[in-house]
Amino acid sequence: MWLARLLAGSTRGGDAWRHLRVLDRIATRNGGVRAAGTPGFEASARYAAKVLTAAGYRVHQQQVPYTDFRVDAESATVTAPAARQVRALVMRWSPVTPPGGLDAHLVVPRATTGDAAGCSAADYDGLPVAGSIVLVARGSCGYTTQQRVAAELGARAMLIYLSTPSPNNIYRLHAFNPQAFTIPVASVTQAEAEQLAQESSRDQVRLRLDLRGHEVAAVTTNLFAETRGGDDRTVMAGAHLDSVTEAPGINDNAAAAAALMATALRLAPHQDEVRHKVRFALWGAEELIDIGSNYYVRTLPAAERAKIALYLNFELIAAPNGVRFVLDGDASEQPPGTPPGPAGSQVAEKVFKDYFDHAGLPYESHDLRAVGSDHEPFVAAGIPVGGLNGGVLGVKTAAQAARVGGTAGQLYDPCYHQPCDTIGNLDRRALGENVPAIAWALGRFALDVSDLPAGAREQRP
Repeated sequence: MWLARLLAGSTRGGDAWRHLRVLDRIATRNGGVRAAGTPGFEASARYAAKVLTAAGYRVHQQQVPYTDFRVDAESATVTAPAARQVRALVMRWSPVTPPGGLDAHLVVPRATTGDAAGCSAADYDGLPVAGSIVLVARGSCGYTTQQRVAAELGARAMLIYLSTPSPNNIYRLHAFNPQAFTIPVASVTQAEAEQLAQESSRDQVRLRLDLRGHEVAAVTTNLFAETRGGDDRTVMAGAHLDSVTEAPGINDNAAAAAALMATALRLAPHQDEVRHKVRFALWGAEELIDIGSNYYVRTLPAAERAKIALYLNFELIAAPNGVRFVLDGDASEQPPGTPPGPAGSQVAEKVFKDYFDHAGLPYESHDLRAVGSDHEPFVAAGIPVGGLNGGVLGVKTAAQAARVGGTAGQLYDPCYHQPCDTIGNLDRRALGENVPAIAWALGRFALDVSDLPAGAREQRP
């Protein structure tokens, strides 16, 4: 595998770092965000297109129409017993408050089964839920259920928080099934929620919420760069280029995008020597739930989908307290009943694991469906997938810290979806270990996909 050895031996974390410095500057110059629909994303896409075009790739952009949710107002004000502002983030696609907002008393459900408070009506027994604003931690039943329970008891709105070791973090949530939501919902920090709950235990707390947004038609961009050479058996590697609207998105996910650009530049002089076409993809609007990749797979003719031998996806590869997770293609290391990926996914998994075993680098297997990302549309289309991620909202265990280093009891990335996800957030060692692995896998599959199925078969539920 001469190409795999060449690329892994020459592609370094420092190569990706040069692109990351540019993407970090782009975020800084554009209000600290690179989200789809913002100047920061457009500048990121222009930069990537310029780099890949100059390297001699066939670069094209796909315009992706979608419906966005634009926030008009998101404020929470404690009006009693003492006035103060509370930071709140509107849940995308949840119902909105009336113009001018709503004013109501606060109700906190009784904790009954640890992480399941608010999951059943019994949690509110004896509490004045009707006409209230309910405050809950995100529960094991899911916030869709928590909202439904509160709404059926007469609540007017819901505030929700994620319980993490970083209590000052705040995360914007999505109503994945908007029809299931009947009251406005917003998120607050754990620290603020705990203060509100404590105040509520002593006194009646009243809040005014102004939570409003509206739908808008929008267009984002998928960026592709293809080798000149190679037959119709196409190997794809992708990462999303956008951030959330609250963060610069340098670990999530500029680090992976930069790794692909670095690999592409090392591969560029050998474009005519690859046996199979290599197509790099930088996706738009992944943070709005895989919009760019879904559109690409959905609109690709069946004959073109069948040409894709493999899709590799990369996320959060430089997490400051991360774990190296390899996507588990055959679900062999997942709980019983976990479905495997499309046939051939175990081949990609083995290529990464063999590389890390040879390099003496620790890793863990990760269920393909444990982290929502751009590989999901390919899974649904029956295309083999593989890839790496460094962990999302998980908390590092003591066993993981002993094996890979870092701090047990803390998030894999405390800056995930936070303003602090800048270049200063990255683990350069993790970046330096993962970039050559990505290059190795691409070099391997660019020359040999003989152990992958001949064509995709759509996955059935």
